[in-house]
Amino acid sequence: MKRYIYFFTLLLLLCTVGVWSWLARPWEGWTLNNDKRHAHSGIVIDRYDHVLDEYVSLGSYTALHKMNTEYTAVTTKLIEDVLELGSAMEPDVEKRMRYLYLDSTMQELLDAVHAQYNDVKDLEAEFDLAFKQEEDSNPSFRRPHVYALIGRLGRSIVVGDTIIGISLDKYLGADSPFYNGRFTDEQRAHMNRKDIVKDALEAYKAQNKNRH
Repeated sequence: MKRYIYFFTLLLLLCTVGVWSWLARPWEGWTLNNDKRHAHSGIVIDRYDHVLDEYVSLGSYTALHKMNTEYTAVTTKLIEDVLELGSAMEPDVEKRMRYLYLDSTMQELLDAVHAQYNDVKDLEAEFDLAFKQEEDSNPSFRRPHVYALIGRLGRSIVVGDTIIGISLDKYLGADSPFYNGRFTDEQRAHMNRKDIVKDALEAYKAQNKNRH
């Protein structure tokens, strides 16, 4: 009888530890390593925008640490090329970045992005097909790591040697009220979900062409 009591006590303890570990890291599902997630699908859009939102909304140092370690290149691109806040190495630059995103209009923009882009499986499938076509026509083509950003209505696409960053806030649809008075009708006509993969691939290919 004592053995059974010991067994069930141990089982209960293991279950409790497992549940506690999951609750202690509720954001982890947003930041799975891209290589791990590739086991389930071809291209996975890394939701850096969720990590950024965690830092902005909660002031999370865990999220900030991820931004500066796991997402170093993306954070640098965001600070220097999109937000144009200066060098990513400047003291307290992340605090200045957070202040920009805490603006009430930006908070509404963040909500709109998360509502419209909660599911991006269609975009992942489009990227996968586009990259396969590029690989077939160009054996030297290197698949980039694709990230989702919130660019504060700055640049639509940012690229590096092996990365593509998509500013989802620039693709909320031509009729988005956030674009009123900010962009021309011609610009707004290309700020739709369907334009993302085309814009991203063109920017990435141009970047790599200029390197050779």
